[in-house]
Amino acid sequence: MITGITIENFKGIREPVHLDLRPITLLFGANSAGKSTILHALHYAREVFERHNLDADQTIAGGKYIDLGGFQHFMNGQDKALAMDPQKQLRIRVDLNVSSKDLPSFDPDLSVLSTLEFVFDSIIKSISTASVEVAIGWSTMESCPYVTSTTVFFDDIEFATIAATPNLRGVAVRFTRVIIDPIDATKKTEVSTLDHPSLTRAAEAWSDDDPSTCPYGEQSLTQLGLSRCQHLLSATSGQIDLSGKGDALPPLDRPLECDFEPFSSIEDNETAYDSFQRKNLAQQLVLALSELILGPCQLVRDGLREFRYLGPLRDTPARVYDPPRFPDPSRWSSGLGAWDSLYKGKDELVNAVGQWLGDESHLNSGCTLERRFYLELDAADPVVRKLINRQAFDGVDDDDQVDFSQVPMKSHIAIVPMNSDMELRPHDVGIGISQVVPVIVTALDGEKRLLAIEQPELHIHPRLQAAIADLFIEAIHKQQHCSIIETHSEHLIL
Repeated sequence: MITGITIENFKGIREPVHLDLRPITLLFGANSAGKSTILHALHYAREVFERHNLDADQTIAGGKYIDLGGFQHFMNGQDKALAMDPQKQLRIRVDLNVSSKDLPSFDPDLSVLSTLEFVFDSIIKSISTASVEVAIGWSTMESCPYVTSTTVFFDDIEFATIAATPNLRGVAVRFTRVIIDPIDATKKTEVSTLDHPSLTRAAEAWSDDDPSTCPYGEQSLTQLGLSRCQHLLSATSGQIDLSGKGDALPPLDRPLECDFEPFSSIEDNETAYDSFQRKNLAQQLVLALSELILGPCQLVRDGLREFRYLGPLRDTPARVYDPPRFPDPSRWSSGLGAWDSLYKGKDELVNAVGQWLGDESHLNSGCTLERRFYLELDAADPVVRKLINRQAFDGVDDDDQVDFSQVPMKSHIAIVPMNSDMELRPHDVGIGISQVVPVIVTALDGEKRLLAIEQPELHIHPRLQAAIADLFIEAIHKQQHCSIIETHSEHLIL
């Protein structure tokens, strides 16, 4: 689950701003105070990690309410020259809780690592948090924005950085970080990150019962593994050069690509089999490093892929409503995605929304929701014509019959006043009902999703504004959603 975001040089935010995302996060304040900028940053982060869309205008989930305008418009400063300054970097860092899940695996063949003489079972020790920060700048050579660096942190300590050159022809993984003296900022020390405290020590992975007998001591497995593959590390820069061209956010679903040709040559006093094992070892270590570096990036992408946004104005569905055949995440921004989900979703969702809308212990709005079914009959059918003309069934010939099993059954969502059998459409009730139904559906649909809802209180009575806070609390316990609520309602806040 995504637990926080840090934004720098994005729209009106210049200096780094960090926001912890709790199960419910309320954004409130004056108009143009920056509330929407937080939400726009999440939209942009999804574009970056899911589609590598660095020059985004329209977004996957934003629909008609989000138009970022392209890189030169959302880079802080609102000045084309500043946006294209190669020294300026837009940064977005996303924090994750990974204590209860494994990093995505690239299926390394661990058997070849027997040459390290201990069980290379897992290089993760006890990581509780991970973070991924992307820095995006302008390439004057290619006249486009590019990811200048992607940095992975474990437990708030930097592990590795993928860095790209401005001409997009050189990419490398760097295993160093800079420590700045807290007293004298001009004093900087560069240290290796291969001995990260959250990674498994060689002694801990040693197959014997007594770790003290491990000849490799307290080295981390990544440090030890890379020391066995000196061709991977540059002697002067402490980095692994990657193959191919591009920026610092490589494809996330395949391993990092390195040049393994140096491992194919046979060295002095070495057999062809030894050379094969050495190359195999290097390949498996790169797979393991891919898990550590690209794995958190995948988790960020997958978390943002489930991100659902409900905009500040919800459209009222047409009287004759037919949802699209394929889901469109951008329809949620206008509220129509919620009606799509009601029409296509399970009865449990419809019943839960109806309960929240009508029950005295919930919103008590005076009406509820029901799914109602009907048969679609052909008016040209002779039996149907006789029924329309009020002719009795006795007047129907034996050859005149309707096979009702073949008649298509359809359904629609009706708004039903309490203690009544009347069917209403959203156009037939107060605008507040059509505005609040998408809020309820968004909160109750799915599970473990990051939600962003703007102005859930729109056009509803203060009593309902207060009651809807209970809806978001229930979404924590039952759906386990993480909700970001942008609101001007004092009743909801209190």
